[in-house]
Amino acid sequence: MKKVLILALVSVCMALCGCSRQGEDEADGRVVVRFWHAMGGPLGDILDEMIDEFNAAHPAWHIKSESMGTYNSLSQKILASIIARNQPTMAQAYESWISRLIEAEKGSAIADMTDMDGGRSMITSGDIYNVLIADSTYGGRLMSLPFNKSVPVIYYNKELFRDAGLDPEKPPSTWEEFMEVSKKLTVDLDGDGKVDRWGHMFSDQATYFECLLGQNGGRLLSPGGDRVLFNSPEGVEALTYLVDLVHKHKGADFYLGGYQHQVDWMGGKVGMIFASCVSKTFMRDQIKFDWGIAPLPSGRKKSVLIYGTNIVIFSAAPPDKQRVAWEFIRWFTDTEQTARWSMETNYMPVRKSALATGKMVGHFKEDKDALVSVKELEYTFFEPRLPNWLECRRFLGDAVKDALLRKRSPEEALDRAAARCDRLLK
Repeated sequence: MKKVLILALVSVCMALCGCSRQGEDEADGRVVVRFWHAMGGPLGDILDEMIDEFNAAHPAWHIKSESMGTYNSLSQKILASIIARNQPTMAQAYESWISRLIEAEKGSAIADMTDMDGGRSMITSGDIYNVLIADSTYGGRLMSLPFNKSVPVIYYNKELFRDAGLDPEKPPSTWEEFMEVSKKLTVDLDGDGKVDRWGHMFSDQATYFECLLGQNGGRLLSPGGDRVLFNSPEGVEALTYLVDLVHKHKGADFYLGGYQHQVDWMGGKVGMIFASCVSKTFMRDQIKFDWGIAPLPSGRKKSVLIYGTNIVIFSAAPPDKQRVAWEFIRWFTDTEQTARWSMETNYMPVRKSALATGKMVGHFKEDKDALVSVKELEYTFFEPRLPNWLECRRFLGDAVKDALLRKRSPEEALDRAAARCDRLLK
């Protein structure tokens, strides 16, 4: 594994260059902490506004916000910076990246935050949601903290519900109800034999399947992470449900990628879509009809994937920079700031106490739908944190697409993906 990491780092380092030096912009005596992230658009604007406020309150410190554009670019530049020994002080990182960084050739490339966290208060307080602490600890050590976490939800058009004779205040809550509502909302408006309005639309096939798998009582991998389980009977049944929704019952359609399903929904061409809770930030000002948000329907149980990045501190950074980075992270994840971040971006608040703040209580009164995604935190799970998981996830996404395109049966598609993933896990 370490050899693979080194080869990856070398190849990326040769392809990328031009990172700034750690000591730049420090002529005025401030401790400058470079923060690499992939927040753009309105999300990036909100992040920069919060960073500016932190800097104004701490004139001896300066968090330098540096957007790397996409997550893929961020990943490549982090790897390149480690080879060049020019990494930032802190950065966003997905769990699989963190696992690779912990396994770096000369020891962990990221700092252990456990000792920075005096009294292990982050871990033991019980205020940060358990699933987020579990996602941030490795071998009992706090190696990251949650940064921008989101969950998928169902957005639905209440006006189309009314037109179909459905109660707009009672969105479907089970797989069976969802199937029936999708069929009722699917309409050929002009009688030409072609669907003009779909009951349901989706795009992110891997995430959708992962949620269905969990709801059906299945698992992605064995507890030790050394064996694929997503091609179990539970997995085949979950994928068959999604394929049948599209082809057998003809209540849904899908795109192979992108956000066109959201565009179609905003245009009144779709009754319900599967999308991130953060999509609300981008869609809400463009929606011209009465709409709502519902939790994902349950199968044998409720289960929802939580995704998004954590934030890490690099071990090569000088101690004074690590301390400032830790103070920023502690500030950003405190009760008031996580409440604000959640209200303004629709990402998850990381602390339970945020829900009781005056601003958030008022926010929930004005926007009851905002509680839907927060309540899903009660039954979320996160993806495997193995270094090769993102490649396995790509194989899984290919399997779901193959089944939806009817290139392979659900069982054949999942077995093929499982075989490809198993080779990576050995």
